[in-house]
Parts: sequence; C-alpha cells; structure tokens
Amino acid sequence: MSPLQELISPQQADWLVLLCSIALTLVGAAAGFWAARARGLVAALCGPLVFVLWQGHKWLTRYDPQSGYFGLDKVWVLGLEIIVFVALGAVLGLVWSRVTAPKKEEK
Repeated sequence: MSPLQELISPQQADWLVLLCSIALTLVGAAAGFWAARARGLVAALCGPLVFVLWQGHKWLTRYDPQSGYFGLDKVWVLGLEIIVFVALGAVLGLVWSRVTAPKKEEK
C-alpha cells in the first residue's frame, strides 16, 4: 500500500471539471453578453474548451498496463501538452482580438 492517498477520486475529478465547465459556460455567456453582446459567445466557448482539454489530458495520461506507467511518466507527453496549450492559447488570443477589434475602432 502506498503512503500517498488521493484527495479525490478520478470520478470526482471528472464531475468537478464537468460542473466547472458548465458554470464557466453560463457565467461567460451571461457576463460576455451583458458586457459586449456578440463577444459573449466567445466567452461561453471557454467552458466546453476546458472540458475537451480535460478529456484530452485524461487520454494522454491514461494507464498503460503493458509498461505499468501513466502518461505523465513520459517527457514527450508533457511536451505535447505544452505545445497544445500554447497553440490553443495563441489561436484563442487571435480570435479574441479579431472579435474585440471592431469595438476598439468605433471609439
């Protein structure tokens, strides 16, 4: 028996991420629509994106019974996740700047 113990189970983590992504979608849509009308849709998409990224992380770090290792034991998995997160951040930043650019020109 390992001296380390999980604080929450994997199932509880899944439910927590699902609830947080739903809350982020609702709050993002409401705040975005209230503050900037059309930009609310972009803000609302953050919730599903969090859920999709969590599923991708779970898939990359799944347990491999043949080797006995989890995906986080491999450096290339961590590098791949870094590349994915940086690329998605850059794309979302460009999309956000395109959506907000017309508002800046009006002022």
